Amino acid sequence: MNRRQGRILLSLYAVDVFLDAHTDRLPRTTSAGARETFRRKLADVELHVHTQEGAPLMAAGLTNAKDTKRAALLRDHLAPIVRIARLESAKHPDLAAIKMPRGGPGMGKLLAHAAGMADVARDYAPVFVAAGLRPTFIEDLNAAIEGILATLTERTEKRGARRGATTGLNAALLACNKYKGVLDAFVVREAKADPTLLANWRSVKRVDRPTGRPRLEAARTSAPAIDAGA
Repeated sequence: MNRRQGRILLSLYAVDVFLDAHTDRLPRTTSAGARETFRRKLADVELHVHTQEGAPLMAAGLTNAKDTKRAALLRDHLAPIVRIARLESAKHPDLAAIKMPRGGPGMGKLLAHAAGMADVARDYAPVFVAAGLRPTFIEDLNAAIEGILATLTERTEKRGARRGATTGLNAALLACNKYKGVLDAFVVREAKADPTLLANWRSVKRVDRPTGRPRLEAARTSAPAIDAGA
């Protein structure tokens, strides 16, 4: 959420607080269907904000999980298979093809390399089991590969969710602002005989400029003062 969107959202919150604080003085406005629709639209805005802000954190967590799983794949699965293949390659020449990936390959190349190792090692599974690997070492390796793929997929989805939330936030703010305009017409009509309340409303509904004073706190604190002077 950028600063402009933040100022708009603050104005919408202020409108919501104001209407809740003046239900007794604006009964028609606060009981109108537009009021309830405004609440729902504001809830949509909040949902998009939470998704937009939370998705990068979750994606970062998934990146850490991916790195941890990558290290485990190399350490716990590939390295033991390569060591045994090196020892047994004199008796079984095909095992000489099983080697650790060179350098720092990208995740796609690493997973393809690991899957290829699994295919070669499968034909010599008894050799590896006799050397000390678990009978399920091929299944364990494939599960590790699938685990990394699942993490990458989920991370992509979270990044996509953020992009979707950014688009949805713009639309939700626009919709919420439209209903704020409807409520503005209702308040102006209903509060025309109460200039103090009307002046307060006009201040609250305004979207502050970057250097302006936030309206949310004003909406919360001004209501008791107005009531006391009524």
